[in-house]
Amino acid sequence: MIAAKEFSSATVERAYSRRSWIYSQTMARVEWSYHLTALEQAAVRPGEQVLEVAVGPGLTLTELAARVGPGTVVHGVDLAAGMLKLAAERLRAHGVSNFDLRQADSRTLPFEAGAFDLVYNAYMLDLIPAREMPGILAEFRRVLKPGGRLVLLNMSKPDEAPTPREWLYQHLPAPLVLYVMGACRPVLMEAPVKAAGFEAVHRTFLGGRAPSEIVLARRPAA
Repeated sequence: MIAAKEFSSATVERAYSRRSWIYSQTMARVEWSYHLTALEQAAVRPGEQVLEVAVGPGLTLTELAARVGPGTVVHGVDLAAGMLKLAAERLRAHGVSNFDLRQADSRTLPFEAGAFDLVYNAYMLDLIPAREMPGILAEFRRVLKPGGRLVLLNMSKPDEAPTPREWLYQHLPAPLVLYVMGACRPVLMEAPVKAAGFEAVHRTFLGGRAPSEIVLARRPAA
């Protein structure tokens, strides 16, 4: 993975709040088919306790709510207040009232240890510096129940070979990387997830308009 351009949490929150509506009408739609594939691999069951980290405009959380059923609260966090507003509006528009949305940083999730059967996180780690990934993955593991499942969906590439997007990411000025590219670059998360102590780690690469990877893993049962 190439090195990430680094932005403060406040800068990222401001940028994603400002571009929340545009994102919901553009990249969120492009990414939706990838989410559906990831959700199928997640094998969500009715009644499961589910957390989505980085809910964006709420498309996936709305789908998760449908899969766990109306009697189960779905939980979601995002750094950007603008994204949370869109997510709440979408959930209500689809008849979902049983939800818990919080503004929070993935580095310090506001939930008790062992709270969730599934943690779902998409298109977030591809904007995170590599040195911060172990701490975030440790938080994902902390809030999962023993045997709980982690599903990651990120911008990616087939292998370690350089890509044109990486060249562009490295050569554009930082403000353009943030506002045009969303500060995202291709990542390869299989090895970091294994290093974080997860088991049954499996990676699927998906090509197309937004090349992505799905990484499935499980917190050890003991």
